[in-house]
This record gives sequence, C-alpha cells and structure tokens, in this order.
Amino acid sequence: LREESEGWDGSEEEEKPSSQADVAEGQELSKCSPETSLMPDCNRWNVAHRRLSVFRSLRHMRQVLGASAFRMLAWHVLMGNQVIWKARDMDLVQSAFDVLRTMLPVGCVRIIPYSDQYEEAYRCNFLGLSPHVQIPSHILSSEFAVLVEVRAATRSTLYPTLLEDEQSLNKYEFVVTSGSPVAADRVGPTILNKIEAALTNQNLSVDVVDQCLVCLKEEWMNKVKVLFKFTKVDSRPKEDTQKLLSILGAAEEDNVKLLKFWMTGLSKTYKSHLMSTVRSPTSSESRN
Repeated sequence: LREESEGWDGSEEEEKPSSQADVAEGQELSKCSPETSLMPDCNRWNVAHRRLSVFRSLRHMRQVLGASAFRMLAWHVLMGNQVIWKARDMDLVQSAFDVLRTMLPVGCVRIIPYSDQYEEAYRCNFLGLSPHVQIPSHILSSEFAVLVEVRAATRSTLYPTLLEDEQSLNKYEFVVTSGSPVAADRVGPTILNKIEAALTNQNLSVDVVDQCLVCLKEEWMNKVKVLFKFTKVDSRPKEDTQKLLSILGAAEEDNVKLLKFWMTGLSKTYKSHLMSTVRSPTSSESRN
C-alpha cells in the first residue's frame, strides 16, 4: 500500500486544483483596500465569507443537495462517469470537486476545474463549466454522465431553516440530472452504502468520517490489486474470476464496475513491477 500510495501522491492531477484554490483565496482576500487590509477584522471577515460560499465536506454537500440527489451524484463519481458542474461561481465548483474527489483514489481523478467549452470524458471525469456553455445532447442523455446545474434560487425554494453558516449556499438551487437516474431501490456499490452510513451517523465527526473514507478506499484498492494480478498478470479464466469476486464480496454488477474503474488508478510503476515479476520467475527461483 505504501508503494501504491506514493504513486498516487505523485500524480500531476493533485497539483493543479491546489494552485487555483490558492489564487482564488488570494483574490478573495484582496477585496480589502490597502489601508483596511491591516485590520484583522477585515481579513477575518473575508476568509469567513469565502468559506461560507463553498462546500466544506461530503456531509455538508449531502445536506445541501438532499439525500437522493447526493446518492445519484456519488454513484456516478464512484463509477468513473463524467461529473459536470455548471455555475458562475468558480470557487463553489472547485470546492465541490475537492470534496467529491475524496471518494476516489488519486490515480482516478482527472479534473478540468473550469472551462468555456465542453471537454470530452476521456480528458476529465470532473468538469466545471460556465453557465452559457452548450453541452452536447448525447452527453445530457448519456448514462455515463451526471450534470449539476447551480442556479439562483427563487424565493419559493429558499431554505429558511438552514444554519447561519450555510446562508451563502442558500442563495443557490442545485439541480442534479442524468440520462441514467439511480433508482431509489438500487443496491449500489458496497462502498457507497458504507459512505452514506458514515455521513448519516451524527455521532461521527467530520474528521472521523474522513478517516473512514481513507480506510474504505484502502480496503477496495486492495481488492483492485488482487483482481488486477489475478486477471491481468496470472490470466486466470473467467470462471475463476467470478469465484474470486464472490470471495472478495464484490460479485454484484456495480461493485465489478467500480473495481474495473479503480483499476485504472493503479500507477504504471506498480503495474510494471507486477508484470516484471511474472516475466522473470527464474530470477526469484534462483534466489531461493
């Protein structure tokens, strides 16, 4: 796991969002005039204002979107489908991707934070778009994409009971649609059900939920590694693969799809290492 996690940590995708977030933070703080920027109250107000207009955690996002919309969105994220957000607020979109990406291994994350044109799914599985961008009709009707449109909320859709620190998101209406809506009675991947269980457990703090996510991802990446070695390296027959999936507790359709997508997140170094050990079995035998 250490070797694999090092491969994930070195991915280029990890660097891009952070730099943009830093720029966004600098822009927000620059709203103070040179004279008032010396006042700590002004800086505190700006930092707080910036934080209020973004998603803070998966639990926060689930509260804002609603349980059913969040489940649909999370399902598409875990399956590797393209997740598209259309909004004017780039910071809001960036925060959404920062939160959603925590459900995936680093190697499975490809983000284009904000674009003035639609980008194909092979280029990114997280895509932020400005509101005026036209999305191809075949994408809107595709079962392999989900769209979140962020609109200005009308008075009738405002939530009067939201907590004070959620008021800035209260001005938005979030519409989640897909060509393949997730049925309410669909079992879904096992990891999604466990994530939802952690998010709904109010006895667990946000930090504890984060640790649960780390453990769940490690658990399922271990299954991915076993499956990769079994199918790609050892070239076992399909019947044996089905038996292995049952042993791993991943024989259901959604779990199989998830494992195949997560397999793309394995680093090239790790894959090459496994393949090289198979190609030269005599070297290991000679050492014994």
